[in-house]
Amino acid sequence: MKDAHYLETEPIGPLYEWFADETAVTSPTWERLCRWIAATPAVQDRLATLPGMARQPNRFLAAIRYLGGPTAPGPAFLAWLEQEWPRIEQVVRTRITQTNEPGRTAVTAPLLAALPQPVALLELGASAGLCLLPDRYSAAGLTFPSAVTGTPPGDAAEMRVAARLGVDLNPLDVADPDTRRWLRALVWPEEEDRETRLRAALEIAALDPPEVRRADLTQEPHQVVGTLVDELRQTAPDATPVVLHSAFLAYLGESDRQAVCEAIRASGARWVSMEGIRVVTEVEARLDRIGDPPDPTAFVLALDGEPVGWAQAHGRWVRWA
Repeated sequence: MKDAHYLETEPIGPLYEWFADETAVTSPTWERLCRWIAATPAVQDRLATLPGMARQPNRFLAAIRYLGGPTAPGPAFLAWLEQEWPRIEQVVRTRITQTNEPGRTAVTAPLLAALPQPVALLELGASAGLCLLPDRYSAAGLTFPSAVTGTPPGDAAEMRVAARLGVDLNPLDVADPDTRRWLRALVWPEEEDRETRLRAALEIAALDPPEVRRADLTQEPHQVVGTLVDELRQTAPDATPVVLHSAFLAYLGESDRQAVCEAIRASGARWVSMEGIRVVTEVEARLDRIGDPPDPTAFVLALDGEPVGWAQAHGRWVRWA
């Protein structure tokens, strides 16, 4: 997963070639479209007018699905792009990538289970809070298949959550139909299994929505994280406070990422992270302890800054060290 600087500055052609590689394994539709965009100046010229993180391919591709646009390259796509550009631009500028993938709980739950129970969770970049609910999915019989290699650090069935809280720059309401529509649009074509499970997770979450508060973690992260961890300690004094995040820090600049990591350390909470290979500096420095990644798009699982395994970005597989 590339960081914010790359997404904001890389020319559109190479940017979409990179994303074609990212989607190739599970979404041939997006791979074909991205490679065509990378070779089509007319589309690149349009996309190059987008500012900052609005250039992220995932936002544009999700906008296509959200607006019901064509997904095949060619003249029909160009015509739709020209006709609908004001609507497309409005969606891409005002929405952010909040791929709230509940399948990630299949690989974070064993890490949480390895800690003294029960746990009290604070998720950074929580979106709609779907990754805060691993125990509820299990209780409802909703499972997320994940191919496991190696020995998990804990038994997810033994995990107990005493309190949960999320924080996000743009909290999403799981009960809002438009929120659900956007979250489904972020799922890639050919990944029907993910969309089916997402729908089920949204239904479970809507019964008792997790609290997700609005906060900008680029502003005084020590105060934000420290205050919320202390609140969890008061709410569940017998629980182990845990800060967790997945596919979140890459969207921050390097200095902001470091500040958030320092804030987590200073809070005294345990720390579960699932991020791209080069996103968390201290984790990257220790990757030799878990061997080479199975593929270049793998995420690193870490506990308290120590890498403990590799995982597919959406939790489809995990390789424990």
